Order: sequence, then C-alpha cells, then structure tokens
Amino acid sequence: MTRTTHDITYTAPSSSPLETEATIAPDPGDWRLVVFHGTPANRYLYTRFLRTAPRGIEVVLPARLGFGKGHDAAITSFDDQLSVLKPFLPGGEFGDKKIITLGVSYGGELAVKAALDFPDAVVGAVAVSALIDEPHDYALQLEKLGGDVRIEDYVPNRWKKVRDEVAGRRTQIGPLLDRLKSYGGPIEVVHGDFDGIVPKANSEKLYGALSEASRGTLDIVPGGTHYLELQYPRRMHQAVQRVIERANSPLLRAPQVAGKNAPTKEEISP
Repeated sequence: MTRTTHDITYTAPSSSPLETEATIAPDPGDWRLVVFHGTPANRYLYTRFLRTAPRGIEVVLPARLGFGKGHDAAITSFDDQLSVLKPFLPGGEFGDKKIITLGVSYGGELAVKAALDFPDAVVGAVAVSALIDEPHDYALQLEKLGGDVRIEDYVPNRWKKVRDEVAGRRTQIGPLLDRLKSYGGPIEVVHGDFDGIVPKANSEKLYGALSEASRGTLDIVPGGTHYLELQYPRRMHQAVQRVIERANSPLLRAPQVAGKNAPTKEEISP
C-alpha cells in the first residue's frame, strides 16, 4: 500500500535558527527514519522512497539548511546541518520514537555524525553513496571552475552553495572517521558500482573506518547509480531494516560484503 506524505514547517535550532521544512510519511509505529539529502537538495528524488517505506517506520525528510526560502548562504557546519534533526529526537517538538538516520552523498556523513552525536537517541545509521573522500575528477574540475574569478559573477547562487559545502566538509571528515573507531552502534553502507559522481571507494573507506562492532553490510549494488534512493528504494529500506534487526539483536547479523547478485524484481518494482 502506498504511503501518503505531508509537509510541515518548523524552526531548526542552528547557531542562527532558521525556519525550514520537512516532508513526512507518517506512521504510528515505534521507529522514525530521518533522511539527509545530498547537495543540492531535491526532495522529489525521494518520492518513491517515502511512499514505499515499510509499515512501522515513520520517515522524515528535512529540507537542507541553506537551500530553503530566505536561506541566503551555504551552511557548511555539520553541527548546524544536524540541527534539523533535533526537533524529531525523543523529547523534541514532534514526539518520541526510536531514531535511525539515513544519508545520501553529502548527507551520508551527516547521518553517521548524528549516530555519533546522539547515541542515546539515534540507534544506528545507513550511509548511501556517501561523499566521504572526494567525488570523481570531473566534479572536482567543475568545483574549481565555479571558483574562477572570471566567471564568478555568472555562477548561480545555488551552485555556489554546493561548491562551498563540498569544500567546507573536508576539514570535518577526518575527525568524523576518527570517532567511528570507538563507536559500536550498527552502521550499514550502500553504494552503486556505476556511480558517476562519487566513486565507490568513498564507501569502502567509510566501511574500513568502522569498528568491528559497528560494521554491518557493505552493499555494492550492481548497476547502481548515484541515485539509489530513486533507483532501488526498497533496497535502501532493507538496509534500514538491517539496522533495526542489529539494534534489537546485536549478534543476529555478522559482518558481510554484499553486491554479488543483481537486485531482485521486487527491489526494482515501483
């Protein structure tokens, strides 16, 4: 049965509080999945993902700070970006549920950091196509081109924000990976082997940084692009279910490497 969604407006308690939005696929169950966009944000890429969510899990897709109405500049601080999550944590404005985070591309590190920063509330995370190291070379060249003083005045503000975010994350990645060594909550890692934006080596690096207790499945999706949430939404939901299973029974699932087989017909269906 297809899930319904609705939008809400609320204030994210960042260092300079900002009014923002979130799209919610509500469910009365005990679990809440909070999803972090890549950059730039496009909520319409997540329509199938929201509507195919399994029962028992409410899904919340906050808008990315910096890209909302009246958000004039990029928000490069991971801490500020994570402020969109706080009202959905237990004790927050929107009620108490057990939380899992899922992040795509730039959002992958945000999902992982949320698990590290709020271990009493966030039980685990899924990192999808995570931009942990660097994008493909052509994307780096576009980033450099965008900073050329000869064309700076002609670059759209949206692209400038993307460029600032990609550059601003670099000093924050190392400390994040270092903290993972002592984290024991379940983390699942998913990446497409046909990703034209972020090399799968990024996810392999993230997986290698996880502690043995934290490390779950490294799911390399055959034929998977950078937009797995659009391409194979049910496969992403399966990764979320693995986090839930491991959170409920930590010894249930041994570490493994996936991706030997192509997605099933059920995974590909709308």
